[in-house]
Amino acid sequence: MKFQYIFLTLFGVAAVVAVIVFAKMPSKADPKIAGAQGTVTIWGTFSGSGGLDKMINTFNQDYKDTFSVNYAYHDPKTFDRDIVEALASGKGPDILLLPDDLILRHTDKIELIPYSATSGVTPGWFQGTFIQAAEIYLRDQGIAALPFAIDPMVMYWNRDLFNNASITETPKHWDELLTLAPKLTLRDPKTGDIIQSAVSFGEYVNVDNAKDIIAMLFLQVGVHIVNMESGHLVVDLITRRTNEVVVNQDVASAFRFFMDFSNPLKNIYSWNRALPKSRDNFINGNLAMYFGYASEYKLLQAKNPHLNFAVAPVPLPRGAKVDITFAHMHGLAVMKSSRNKGTAFVAVQRLLDPKSSGEFAEVFNLPPVRRDLLNKRPTDAALSVFYDSAIRARTWLDPRPEETNTAFQNIVESVSSGRNPVSEAIDSLSNKLSALLQYYQ
Repeated sequence: MKFQYIFLTLFGVAAVVAVIVFAKMPSKADPKIAGAQGTVTIWGTFSGSGGLDKMINTFNQDYKDTFSVNYAYHDPKTFDRDIVEALASGKGPDILLLPDDLILRHTDKIELIPYSATSGVTPGWFQGTFIQAAEIYLRDQGIAALPFAIDPMVMYWNRDLFNNASITETPKHWDELLTLAPKLTLRDPKTGDIIQSAVSFGEYVNVDNAKDIIAMLFLQVGVHIVNMESGHLVVDLITRRTNEVVVNQDVASAFRFFMDFSNPLKNIYSWNRALPKSRDNFINGNLAMYFGYASEYKLLQAKNPHLNFAVAPVPLPRGAKVDITFAHMHGLAVMKSSRNKGTAFVAVQRLLDPKSSGEFAEVFNLPPVRRDLLNKRPTDAALSVFYDSAIRARTWLDPRPEETNTAFQNIVESVSSGRNPVSEAIDSLSNKLSALLQYYQ
């Protein structure tokens, strides 16, 4: 089907009326809020036991005379399937707290919020209110979801290992890793096996967040991975000319940089597939730098309370004009199938106000998605890095996360095994992504 979204459906009038609620931010006494009634259900992948349930209970208490929200946790591994199966059986939630890598897959099930100069819901309002990574939800015809959570990628570093190597500063640019890696990587003098690693790059199965790290490197060199051109989704990793395929050289260089750390012929060799999973290796004190998410901070502390680590922004390509890191977004999207769409829109609007949005971020130790909240700088060192990383974060339109995960794994392993040069691997990835995008054209 063509890549377009038809929002003036049987429920169009209700959606447009609901949109007006977003911009005017009425009080609970406003008739638009008072008209909301009943209970709407949100499905998401954030655990309620971490404080979210308490936040929802407080929210419901504030609006007990009008409406209420019920939150249902779903395992991230089955969330996509749960949505499809529920809708197939005529069931499902009113609202999805949808991750960015599922937004493309489920846009046809979402009630877009149309732009309206009268209500103030415009791309300019959106960009002025929310961080840039949230623009993944913008469409020509309206807004697919309103941002609620962001989980940016950061660099965790082991302070003891840096001290032992007499390294006083964390790398700010990727090329600095070329100097640091030999100092931070130790090998058994008898067997030659790596016993301490600088960085876990160059493999896939034992590198946590490998796909996202590679995607981040691509985004940092100015490539969107998937672009919208004249209403069609296209992959921008390569350029096709008559009888010729030209791989973007910045993409090839970024990918080659990632792969070189698993090449035993290089002096920066610091990782191989025989090592433990990268996060486990970092927790055990044998990995100097781990690239993970802000949401992992508390887990790392809990797994090893004695681990002497800190947080820093991810390095950048030298000379980069824009500071970029990767992030996963989660947005609140109202379902077309909701039987209480008006109330669902009101609930989403209220969950996005500064109070609720800030409480959610605090509960999960994440930065907020609203620009006004990001202006209030935290004193905590780690949280300060998370805030900065949220501001500079980007993501991409992942067509089908499970299948693209396999595609990224295939190119890494084809290069590490010597089956393919980097250029052929990038071409293969481009072809696979292009094939997956055909579902949405």
